Amino acid sequence: MNTPRLSWLRRARWAPLLSLCIAGLTRQAAAETLSADQAVSRAATNNPSLRAALLDATVAQQGVAAERGARDPNLVASLQAEHSETAGRAGDVGLDTNGASSRSVSDALSSKAAVSYTTEIGTQLELGASTGVSWDKRIWSGQSPLPDNLNLGPTYSAEAYLSARQPLLRGAGRDVQLAPQRQAEAAAHAADSRQQQAASQTALDVLEAYWNLWYAERAVAVQEQAQSVAARLVNDAKLRADTLGTGARVDVLQFTTSAASIADALSRARAERTTRAIELGRLLGMSPSAAQSLQATGDPPELGALLGQNDLTQEVDASSPELAALRADLERSKSRVTVARNADQPRFDLFAKASVGTLWDDNQSFSLGGGRPTYGVLGGVELELPLGSGRSSADAAAAQAELDAAEARYEAQVQALRARASSLAVDLRAAAEQVSLSSETATAASQLAEAERQRLLLGTTSSQNVVTAEQTSREAELRHLQALVNQASARFELEHTTGHLLDRFASL
Repeated sequence: MNTPRLSWLRRARWAPLLSLCIAGLTRQAAAETLSADQAVSRAATNNPSLRAALLDATVAQQGVAAERGARDPNLVASLQAEHSETAGRAGDVGLDTNGASSRSVSDALSSKAAVSYTTEIGTQLELGASTGVSWDKRIWSGQSPLPDNLNLGPTYSAEAYLSARQPLLRGAGRDVQLAPQRQAEAAAHAADSRQQQAASQTALDVLEAYWNLWYAERAVAVQEQAQSVAARLVNDAKLRADTLGTGARVDVLQFTTSAASIADALSRARAERTTRAIELGRLLGMSPSAAQSLQATGDPPELGALLGQNDLTQEVDASSPELAALRADLERSKSRVTVARNADQPRFDLFAKASVGTLWDDNQSFSLGGGRPTYGVLGGVELELPLGSGRSSADAAAAQAELDAAEARYEAQVQALRARASSLAVDLRAAAEQVSLSSETATAASQLAEAERQRLLLGTTSSQNVVTAEQTSREAELRHLQALVNQASARFELEHTTGHLLDRFASL
């Protein structure tokens, strides 16, 4: 279900979009004409907010890899050497040596290697082996019945062992042992959903800025056309008043005042167009000076049929990336509750260790002690109880409260998005009606303005009626253009709310 939207996102790491971006940059020296799709494509590579969301998702994915790697077995190996000396007296060993003393010298070299692993149910296993070699020497001073120097060694030793510890309460079970990995996976899912949400929000912002620029450019065109008509009306009025003598001076003043008002509106429309271009450029990662050359082309897209109320509710629940992120957060909270409850239990472990070893030297067979290796087995239980209430019970209660709060926030957001989608659907239907009505009004107003101009030539109407008709025509045309933009914006926002806005750009 998420594949079309994520394809646009992940390919935004994003090789296919670079071709559109490079092609756009080569035209940036002149006035830059963009389609809506090209604007969204450029924002995909240049928008810093979207780039930050992509990096957050990368961090979360690395967190999953880290937690999975944390469950790999560990190898520990060591090599150590030791030299030690101790002083003593011959009397210490029960000999009459007339006060002779001795010095014991020991040299040893040992190594150890072990592999440890914790299973998914918490069993801690360790398999290891150790070897060593030692040399012992006793040096006598004074009169001693023993040789001056007594050397023992080299003496060799080897041991292999297997140990196991199984928690029965705290630390036992898959839910506890796999909790860090599951929390990391939930965090990654949340980051992916928020990345998708950020991409959808970026696309929505770009589309709104783009069509606002489109409207501002059309508004400039309407005012420029009105200025041209107003200048012609002023010239005609002057001709009739000053040359032909068929007009009144008041008509010249009426049309001149109207022309000045139109010039003021045109100045404000041009400033608004520049402001809208700068805002779009900001979303595309452009400097304000470069963004002023942006131009919007085409007409608002075909919007298609609108889903019914029940279908909209289902789409919000199933496809909204915002709700998907919140669901992932809920999964993390549930896992934290499980871990906190487990930590609030006593620690009661079973443990066991089995070992086999041998000792030999250059003058002995491989194993000493009856011609076979030595064996050892150790086992038992271990209990740990806090003396007092501790912090675990409070942590568990806090984790449960956080989960309850997260579930409440999720339900509130579900209701808010459902209501938002329903409201946008109502707005969209109203916007469609406004487009139809404003189109009819604009057509009628244009025809009325033309008729009033013709009547003025015939002398059957006043300049005031012409000015009013021209103004009504301009306002009707601007309302129609604004209605088109409002309809497109409402549809884009509805698709953003239901999680389907990026479907428009799945092929990019």
